[in-house]
Amino acid sequence: MDLRTEGLDKLLESLGPALSADVGRILESTRRQLEEEFRKRLEAVIRDTEKAAASLTDSQREEILAKARDQLSLELKDQFDQTLRKTTMEMQADFDQRLRISEQQWQAERARLQEQVNLWRTYAEAQRKMAESRSQADVLSHFLDRVEAFAPAIAVYVSKADGLELWKTRGKGAFPPVVSQSTIDPDAYFKPIVVRDKTVAAVCARPPFRAESLDFLSACLAHAIETFGMRLQNRNHSAASAASAK
Repeated sequence: MDLRTEGLDKLLESLGPALSADVGRILESTRRQLEEEFRKRLEAVIRDTEKAAASLTDSQREEILAKARDQLSLELKDQFDQTLRKTTMEMQADFDQRLRISEQQWQAERARLQEQVNLWRTYAEAQRKMAESRSQADVLSHFLDRVEAFAPAIAVYVSKADGLELWKTRGKGAFPPVVSQSTIDPDAYFKPIVVRDKTVAAVCARPPFRAESLDFLSACLAHAIETFGMRLQNRNHSAASAASAK
């Protein structure tokens, strides 16, 4: 059973008792009204018959009353059938409307869940690619490849002697060659990448952007840069140890 079928089954199960209760309540109310009408009209026939009782035999009176009952029963049955058909159509229309609304809500929720799955898949892929990088430039490139989905105009800055200098951009946004927290456009996204208390890079994006995604991937970038630096230190240390052993 797929998500759509399962969701609709649950929806029908939830609507069923409410609809059954509504139909039962309406029909019971209609039945009581028709029974009361039947009683009043039958009483009127009995009164009319009693007024003419002097000129009628017992059998004639009984025949008149029986015919009146049959006629009233037939009329009221027709009224009940009409009410039943009308109620059924109204309840069907109401059910169809509820079903459409609930299905739209389910589709929206399903789309939201799928978006979340795709989002976390993108996060996982970005972390994997950055972790496998063999240079800091590769780390930054993989970051840009994945983060572009959350900001149509984005740039990465790297730390130089003169400050944070523009390294690469994606999209059509214009970015200054050198940037800092105090000079950046207040409407832009700006995130320094800090590794061991040292700013080694920065991420800047022009609106529109998804700040929560940029924050998460920027944190992943900082971790990847730190991890790469540690791997590089270990390789250098191993190489130095091997050289000294010779």
